[in-house]
Amino acid sequence: MEDVLQKNSQLFDALAKDKQQNKILNYSSVGGIMLSQKEQKQKIDKWNSFWDANKKQLLKSKLISEGAKLGFKPTTYTAFFDHLDANFKPISYQDYLKISALQLQEFISEKNGFFTISTLVKVAPEQRDPFVKSTSVKDGLLAIDRQQMNETFFSTLNSDFNSLVNYSFVAVILILFFFFRRVELVIISCIPIALTGIVTAGIMGLFNIELNIFSMIVCTLIFGHGVDFSIFMTSALQKEYTTGKNEIAIYRTSIILAVITTILGIGALIFAKHPALQSISSISLIGVFAALIITFIFYPILFKLFLSNRPKNGKAPFELRSFINGILSFLYYGLGGALMSGFCLTIMKILPLKEETKMNGFRYLISKFMKSVLYTNPFVRKKVINIHNEDFKKPAVIIANHSSFLDILAVGMLSPKIIYLVSDWVYNSPVFGATVKKAGFYPVSEGLEGGLEHLRKKIDEGYSLMVFPEGTRSESNQIKRFHKGAFYLAEHFNLDIVPIVIHGTSEVLPKGDFIIYDGSITVSILDRITSENLSFGKNYTERTKQISTYFRSEFKKIREQLEGSDYFKKMILTSFDYKELEIINNVKKNLNTNLEAYYSLNKYINSKAKILHLNNDYGQLDLLLTLQEPQRKVDSYTTDEEKHAVAKTNYIVKKRAIHHLENLNPALLKQYDVVLISNENYSSIIEEIVTVSSCIILINSSSLKDSLLNFGYTCTNKEDKILVLNKE
Repeated sequence: MEDVLQKNSQLFDALAKDKQQNKILNYSSVGGIMLSQKEQKQKIDKWNSFWDANKKQLLKSKLISEGAKLGFKPTTYTAFFDHLDANFKPISYQDYLKISALQLQEFISEKNGFFTISTLVKVAPEQRDPFVKSTSVKDGLLAIDRQQMNETFFSTLNSDFNSLVNYSFVAVILILFFFFRRVELVIISCIPIALTGIVTAGIMGLFNIELNIFSMIVCTLIFGHGVDFSIFMTSALQKEYTTGKNEIAIYRTSIILAVITTILGIGALIFAKHPALQSISSISLIGVFAALIITFIFYPILFKLFLSNRPKNGKAPFELRSFINGILSFLYYGLGGALMSGFCLTIMKILPLKEETKMNGFRYLISKFMKSVLYTNPFVRKKVINIHNEDFKKPAVIIANHSSFLDILAVGMLSPKIIYLVSDWVYNSPVFGATVKKAGFYPVSEGLEGGLEHLRKKIDEGYSLMVFPEGTRSESNQIKRFHKGAFYLAEHFNLDIVPIVIHGTSEVLPKGDFIIYDGSITVSILDRITSENLSFGKNYTERTKQISTYFRSEFKKIREQLEGSDYFKKMILTSFDYKELEIINNVKKNLNTNLEAYYSLNKYINSKAKILHLNNDYGQLDLLLTLQEPQRKVDSYTTDEEKHAVAKTNYIVKKRAIHHLENLNPALLKQYDVVLISNENYSSIIEEIVTVSSCIILINSSSLKDSLLNFGYTCTNKEDKILVLNKE
């Protein structure tokens, strides 16, 4: 302690000089009161050397004589004389601490024999750094900058708070995933939560509201509100997405009540005079209102943009992986097309090669690029069937069915010696236009007659002509009517016809969509139909009809080979994505149990049949029947209102002729090719049902068989879970 007191005395003297030199504003120290024993002894020695015996005696005699003149007795000064004659000795620091009036304990501390004495120094902002720097280099002194310490403490607290928020956010994500079971729903739910924090911080910055320990505490409350509001609104929007019923008002009421409670409980502190209370209130009001506005306005728009609007427009709800794959594939295609256009406009012109060599290389590059685009998605299986070993060396007119943008790539990858007849938007595209023109593609809008010489020149160079005889893409896997153009060209140029059947692209990338879904693409190259082969007709008009019939029959065979019972299963399950988990599990369970039986129905129901379906499901069987044969028309009825509502909102309903009936009365006035009953609870209306069709198929409803036999039906086919009954 002696050393500490000595150093404190030195500091006291230094601070006194600094104050005189205006290096500091003020200071508070015990250095002028609490001295070390060494300094005390020096002062005692100085005292004793000054008050020798002569001075003391002189002082006493003077006081007594002068006091007597004023009427004081000699004994008046006894206490003073005793003090003057006292033998002073240094006192210990414990003796100093006993003087409670000095409050020395505020400046002195001791722990395990380690002593510290604190001195408070007040400095101006510009004096702060020089003073701290000069003091810190002195031995035995530790300069603690209160502002810096507060900043360090706040920084540490802020870091801990950020870590806490991050951990909380991870916990929220895990909880959301546990309840919603979809990454997409979790991401969409988290966006308004994060946005609330960003907006709150931005408003705090605009109004110069500093982040302090109090505001950090309030931020946790805001974060919790944001999570609650987001979960409430996700549940409401998911409910509307599932059934089509708008129940958002109920959930909004709950949110508003939470906001009102917060305003009354914490927002009222805005009227307090204490800055900390005002800070708490201000931030809570800003955060809660930001969460409210984002949840009420922005979040529904976000949910509808990414989830609700697609099914309403007849498109499948996207999966995150498929969405990313689709964007990457189209970006790759667009960038590659732009690069090739730039290549043919610049580099090709200056290459020191023959024009024929450059064109062959350019055409080969286009073909390989088309193949690379098709293979950018690893979740789409590709297969080319070429049992007739077609090499496209001999020019021909190539025809193929057309239901997807991918059909162009699927044919283009087969050979570089193919010329497409393209639409105007492709021919004049700023991205692909230069490539298309350089490759010799021909715009069909200009008419075949005007382009015959151009096409003849390309045929003479060994190129085949690629035509989609349907003229435009089909919206399903159904082949549309063939136009005569392709067959006219084959007759005019005396060319063979090479039919190519493309299967799977209508499911992988449907018309009007940009998302590439998981699936498989099969390209089957059929045998050449030579120009001398008259079995398909003697002129192009006859050949159009007969080759169209042949093409459809071959496509049907390929579908029968490739489309097993589970072919449309993933597509059907995808159509229920983001609906309530209980419904999704119910549909999965139903398909896992009955999918083979559902698939077998296809052989008992005509491809263009009008069907009345009495059921108790969410419409999954109706979807399968119309996906198998798009020309079927289904009137579906269920007594369960919730299942009826869910079935109506399915996006496939907008692409197929499926009508979900509110009641059976309209159906009882029609005639159907087939009545399909998949639930046994319709026994009470059998008498009415038998009037609308001569064919009734029971699936999982064998108990209704006897009732139908009583109405003159006979069982013509019996299969596991399926009974087919007909009436003459």
